[in-house]
Amino acid sequence: MAKLPPLRERLGVGAALTTPFDVNGAVRWQTLAEHAALLIEAGVSIVTAFGTTGEGASVDRARRAAAVEELSHRGIAPANIAQCVYGPAAKEAAHDIRTAMDQGCAATLLVPPFYFKSVSDEGLYRWHAEVFESVGADAGNVILYNIPSLTGVTIGAALVGRLRRAFPQIVAGVKDSSGDWQHTTELLAEHRDLAILVGHEGHLARAVQRGASGAISGIANVAPRLVASLAAGRENPLIDWVLERLLRLPVVPALKAVLAAQRFDHSWANVLAPLEPIAEAAESEVCKEIATRLGKYEQSEP
Repeated sequence: MAKLPPLRERLGVGAALTTPFDVNGAVRWQTLAEHAALLIEAGVSIVTAFGTTGEGASVDRARRAAAVEELSHRGIAPANIAQCVYGPAAKEAAHDIRTAMDQGCAATLLVPPFYFKSVSDEGLYRWHAEVFESVGADAGNVILYNIPSLTGVTIGAALVGRLRRAFPQIVAGVKDSSGDWQHTTELLAEHRDLAILVGHEGHLARAVQRGASGAISGIANVAPRLVASLAAGRENPLIDWVLERLLRLPVVPALKAVLAAQRFDHSWANVLAPLEPIAEAAESEVCKEIATRLGKYEQSEP
């Protein structure tokens, strides 16, 4: 396997891909590949398969593991793909990281153990250490994923420091989806030489101005050029307008409803249980309004 360049040198805009499903819940691989290709053409450097926005926790391991092969057969190079990896069993997470590495993925986004809550940093350290030791010393380009609203655990600056000291060739960055500006600034203050990736697009421009590498963004699915502008450190009040409306709704179904409106393809609105598609008329109108305004912005950008 060819050694990939450090993530910090390659990232600006990463897209947390939404996943298109048919009415029976099967992944529409061709549609996903076409969507990824459009985003890459618009300037996205890496697409992440089956993360939070892609409903990865609701997709079985076999289908997640097929992502790189399915996409690469349809023209998306593995070096443009990051694979989201879940446990909560450390050995399973290690196996999935190894699989993604062997397939030539750009990176893996590692979800922390999410079943037991209120665990200590020591417990989190031991879990990550078991994962990394099981993958092997040649592992690399692992992004730690901090999303406490869903996992119930926080990947803080001190834990990142301990992990990178113990596994300097493996820990390449942190995706911070906490939405907590203080937490983001603490990561930047201590670890800006890593790829610090911001999940909250409203914080993205400020974070880049302070040394962040960019984003792995859900909104990049529907506004890649807007997110690229933010990832270049340029403030834009449009993102606040979008987030103010989007965050009132169930975010993943709403984002898919926006994409469905943009693509004139209602099947993009399909979600897996336990999520439900946007159905209320008022919520649908908000999604259409967002789609229209973002569409105008994206078409006006070179």
